[in-house]
Amino acid sequence: MSSKNRQTFAGLPTIEGNDHEEKSSQRVAGPYILLFFGFYLLLTYIVIVIEDAMPTVIRERDIADDDSNTFSEETAKVYLNRILGGQPRVAGTLFHLIKTSDMKDLVDEIANKANIPVRTDWQFVSGDYWLASSSPHVNCYQNVSNVIAVLEGESGFHPNGTIGTSLLVNCHYDSVPFAIGASDNGVFCAAMAETLSKLSRRKQKLKHNIIFLFNGAEESALMGSHGFLSHPWAKGVTNVVNLDSAGMNGKPSVFQVTDPRVLMAYKRTCSRPNAQGLGEVLFASGVIPSDTDFRIFRDFGNIHGIDIAFIKGGNVYHTRNDRPELIQDGVIQNAGNMLLSLVRELADSEELENKESKSTVVYYDYMGLFMVTYSTTTALVADVLVGLLGLSSVVYFLWLFGFRRSSVIELLWSAVGRIVCVLFGLAVVALNTVVMVATTTQMRYLSEQWLVVPLYIGPFVIAMTAASHAFDSWRAGKRSASRAARAARAQAAARALQAAALLLLCALPRLAGVRYAVAAPLLPAALAGLVSLTAVRYRRLTGWRHLVLEVVLLLPASAMCVSLAARLLPLLVPIMGRSGSDAPDYTVAAVTAVLASLAVAPVSGVELLFGGRVCASLLFASSLCVCAAFAPLSPYRGHTTQRHFWYHSQITTYDANLTAVENVTGVLVSKLDANSVQSALTALRESPLYGARGGAGPDRPGDTFEITDSDLTVYSTDKCEKYIYCNLPLYKPRKGSLFINMGPPAEYEHSLTLANRSCDADGCALSFIMRGPAYNTVSVWPRPATPLRGWSLGSPLRATMSHEGRPLFVITHSTSTYSEVFQPLEFTLTFSVPRDLQSDILADISHHAHRVYHPQYFTTDYKKLLGVMPEYFNIATYLSFRTNYVF
Repeated sequence: MSSKNRQTFAGLPTIEGNDHEEKSSQRVAGPYILLFFGFYLLLTYIVIVIEDAMPTVIRERDIADDDSNTFSEETAKVYLNRILGGQPRVAGTLFHLIKTSDMKDLVDEIANKANIPVRTDWQFVSGDYWLASSSPHVNCYQNVSNVIAVLEGESGFHPNGTIGTSLLVNCHYDSVPFAIGASDNGVFCAAMAETLSKLSRRKQKLKHNIIFLFNGAEESALMGSHGFLSHPWAKGVTNVVNLDSAGMNGKPSVFQVTDPRVLMAYKRTCSRPNAQGLGEVLFASGVIPSDTDFRIFRDFGNIHGIDIAFIKGGNVYHTRNDRPELIQDGVIQNAGNMLLSLVRELADSEELENKESKSTVVYYDYMGLFMVTYSTTTALVADVLVGLLGLSSVVYFLWLFGFRRSSVIELLWSAVGRIVCVLFGLAVVALNTVVMVATTTQMRYLSEQWLVVPLYIGPFVIAMTAASHAFDSWRAGKRSASRAARAARAQAAARALQAAALLLLCALPRLAGVRYAVAAPLLPAALAGLVSLTAVRYRRLTGWRHLVLEVVLLLPASAMCVSLAARLLPLLVPIMGRSGSDAPDYTVAAVTAVLASLAVAPVSGVELLFGGRVCASLLFASSLCVCAAFAPLSPYRGHTTQRHFWYHSQITTYDANLTAVENVTGVLVSKLDANSVQSALTALRESPLYGARGGAGPDRPGDTFEITDSDLTVYSTDKCEKYIYCNLPLYKPRKGSLFINMGPPAEYEHSLTLANRSCDADGCALSFIMRGPAYNTVSVWPRPATPLRGWSLGSPLRATMSHEGRPLFVITHSTSTYSEVFQPLEFTLTFSVPRDLQSDILADISHHAHRVYHPQYFTTDYKKLLGVMPEYFNIATYLSFRTNYVF
């Protein structure tokens, strides 16, 4: 080809030759690629520091007596200590009742000092409802306690006991067993108390009432919030701000929105917003295995608003380390600043006088610096335009080269190369994970989450880079171009793939809340591409100048992607630490690799500016990753514990004559993470209680308590056919759980009595009286010929699941306020029964009775068993009786 037929644009010529003919100034020396990687690690650190920056703590003595707009962390901590006490506040226990009384005293004290009228109430309520969770069932509750305070607004109270338009702000003050619950949810309850205190200093009423609901039974499957809906004050609620926690420290995040008006108020008032719509999609999909009171307000009260929760520091969530002393300075101040400003804005807003039906918007923040929100319709238009802009930047690249067939073909090859790089990175991460799962302990990054960088992100990026250079070398041998041209072409190909993916996602309306994760970084990346191509076109840039230009121009897009990854990984890792999965490393590896591919997408292709000794540098980086991959690290260090649910149980089965035909006693160790059961087995076998060849035990003579291998059974699904839930004493047993045969728990009252059985021409009604502790479950499994057609509960008759082709109905029951004697539950089941079967067995019914937090009733042997477990175990333990009947 003669020189006059070649493209001669400066910086992007099509040239013959290879890299050996390049001047050293046209490329960046290979070893500097490690500095390039280091820069993005530094960027990640800076992004995290910016997002986690906390305000200065404000002391109460620095606030004027009439100042109603300044939140004090110092005062909120005083409230926090009063709310928490020194024990878990498990609904239905005596200590929970004591702290409920203290909570009522606290709001009464605030009310007595208020300038604006504050009315308070201690609500006791009973009811039932169908909870459509991952394991749907009927929630039946008795005597739920809620403490309620209303700051009176201009909308005021009505003579009939109801109130005018009101904003609802909700937290829960109960906790899970064996956890103080400082962050879940003491911090927000303390912030609410301080918000109530400050707003009550106002001289002028706000437009709407503000209801501060301190609900007493959220951890009992959201019963407290459902009970509040029957209160007369609930009828005036137009919007809700729900406050909860799945972690500790950091900034609370908006992760569910059903009324954009409330979100816009958050946007106006929050100077450092933290909101990602992608989290809402993950939550709704079940990837995040949690629930909040927001579901109750939305589904049962038609009350919409926003859901806000702490999500960082999930390792301490629902463990003994959820303690107030671990809350960092400024965390409560930041949360309180946000809450006080938001509540004041909403309560004085004219547009919130009426309820609106549920609606969704797209929303996200940029590194906590500002927030973007728009409707789903706008999102579709914007995302299409961004996709077209991305394609336009590719067309611009082709224009610079000339629209020749060869240029288009090479661009397509570059696109193939980008795909190959990603696939090779994923393959290396997959192989690396398989080897680690087989040879090391899973979840070694649980307590040190930065380890996902050398374990997963590092191998992915290194493999991508190696594949990129290998593919580039292969294509350079086919048709040479300058290194700058090849890098620009690879970047254009990456933008083309991102734009194509975005336009395809636009065809799926349900993913409107996800598309921004592609569109938001693609927009600045496409604009950066236009600028960098122009600079390279008209100026001869050295390799270093080209690299610096790309890094600077792509920094906004890179920071967005890094920020998103840096938020999702700290959320995902603790979740996998309590998921019960056999191989959580695979899930973490897959998600991390996807997030890594998203994070490197803006700079994909820039790596081709490096030349010479790149392979040696990558080998060095790989050696560091290999060392990390096989370092003998424990997942449970510092404040990170291994989660355990233990059920000291007795399981008794009766026949139709109420004769016991089977009785099993022991301890169920429910599988909560990949290592919990094996850790318990190892601890047992290394303890003084272990007797390998037999000896004294629950059915053996002697006074010494011992455990042998014959006492240990690991349950799998093949043992769960005859009985519901594998004949185990919990609601949803997990495959791989361990059962330890030993003596029974301390006896307490529990019974399910058939009070009456009456039949007519086409059916039978069975009336029962259930007595037990504060927590019970009843499972009803009708025989095939006698289906259940109704019951006396207010909830609709719905099956929880089908087992062996027969529908199963589950009722959970809680008494959420302590009393010396819990009132029995009386209910009636009505079956469709042909006359010739009315004397036969109609159903298999099981009663599960649980004492949820009563360590004072542990038997001596059970205490010995708990005493030999490692310190890093976080054992939430229950005393349970399961009784199987046929009626």
